[in-house]
Amino acid sequence: MPMLAIKGTYEVLNTQPDGDTVHFTPQDPGFWCDVPGRNRVKRNSHGGGTLRLDGIDALETHYEGVGPDFVHQPLTLGAHAARDELLKWLGFTSVTQSDEEKVTASTPTTVPGYILTGGADTFGRCIAMVGRGALPPGIRNGERINVDVNLVNQTANHHLLSHGLVYPTFYSNLPRELRLDMADTAEQARTSAVPGSVWAKDATMTGATITGLSSITDDLVILPKLFRRLADYIRLFGPSLTCFPAYLAGEGEEFHIPEQEESIRGLQHIVAITDNTVKLTRDIEDIVLVEK
Repeated sequence: MPMLAIKGTYEVLNTQPDGDTVHFTPQDPGFWCDVPGRNRVKRNSHGGGTLRLDGIDALETHYEGVGPDFVHQPLTLGAHAARDELLKWLGFTSVTQSDEEKVTASTPTTVPGYILTGGADTFGRCIAMVGRGALPPGIRNGERINVDVNLVNQTANHHLLSHGLVYPTFYSNLPRELRLDMADTAEQARTSAVPGSVWAKDATMTGATITGLSSITDDLVILPKLFRRLADYIRLFGPSLTCFPAYLAGEGEEFHIPEQEESIRGLQHIVAITDNTVKLTRDIEDIVLVEK
């Protein structure tokens, strides 16, 4: 599937970036209209929009969900590390944030970069491979190109995944060749499980024992998608996971796994619960979520 190449600048002042979300303003905001798919990119008065890095999911630093208060995953066990590494990789040398995770100052104010995008999500965020500096040689601004593994390996998406700072999270619109390469990269990072990576503390596959909301906000590192579902469930119904499978069934998220041709609806099919300990029963990189 061709992706649209757009050059512009990254800026973070007065935004809340995390390890997989950052603000981007195209040199020509009109190119937002050319982003493929049925969802439109939501933009501000200056033509900028929010990017969601394709193929990865970082620990949450400010998740609202059912609200009213924001919650986060363990900030010292990877949430801030992914965010800080993304901003550093892009070219920001200094970033100051408030207690609410909002950027109050940055050096420099903006940095140049480009994106490779195949669409936007239902929240109006542009789903993209994120590059820094000038567009790679031979690629023109506003051009639709076939993105290969070599191009992906030059992006922040690959950088964060290879360092184990984020989880792989794949959707069906990500081309298979790119997904398989990113899955291999994630598997290598998981095998290494270097200190400071999410894999060094990951409880997604081994089991996360839930005694309250603080179990997942302060103590346990788990796949962000599982965190979001648990955080909402616990805030609505309390820490007992007896009804969590039914809650997941109600969410009805559709996904594919390698050995099954038909899609599956409901994450309860790949979640096991024993004595209030929850875990995934499939490798994370095997799961391909169906884009809404």
